[in-house]
Amino acid sequence: MRRKTRKALKLTADRAAAALQLLLEEGKIAAADVTRALQRREKTIQAIRERLAALGEASGPATRRFATAGRTAARRALPRARKTITRAQRVARQAQGRYMAAIRRLSEDARAKVREVRKQSGVDSAIQAARKMAK
Repeated sequence: MRRKTRKALKLTADRAAAALQLLLEEGKIAAADVTRALQRREKTIQAIRERLAALGEASGPATRRFATAGRTAARRALPRARKTITRAQRVARQAQGRYMAAIRRLSEDARAKVREVRKQSGVDSAIQAARKMAK
C-alpha cells in the first residue's frame, strides 16, 4: 500500500519567521500577501470562536442534564458495604431454605398441612413432617 506523503512542514515559530523573512528579502513573497494571509487566519480563528461560543450556549442545559445524570448513575453504581448478618439471622435463613426445599415437591393439600404444623410446632417439626409426607 502506498504511503501518504506529508505536505506540511514541521517548523518551529522561530524557523518559520526566519524562512518568511528570507522569502520576503528575496522577493519571492510580497509583504501584502503575508499581511492578507495573517488577516485571513485571524478571521478564521474569530469565526471558529464564535461557533464554539454558540455551541456552548446551546448545549448548556443539555450538558447540565447529562452531568447530573452521570453523577446520579455513578452514585447508584457505587458498591455498598454489606452488613454482616447475625448468627440468629443466618440460622433462621438456613432453616427457611431447608423448609422451602422440603415442601417443594409436595402437593397443595400437603403444603397446607405442613403450614399448620409449622404454625403450631415450629420450622423443624414442619420440615420433618414434610419429609415424611414426601416419602
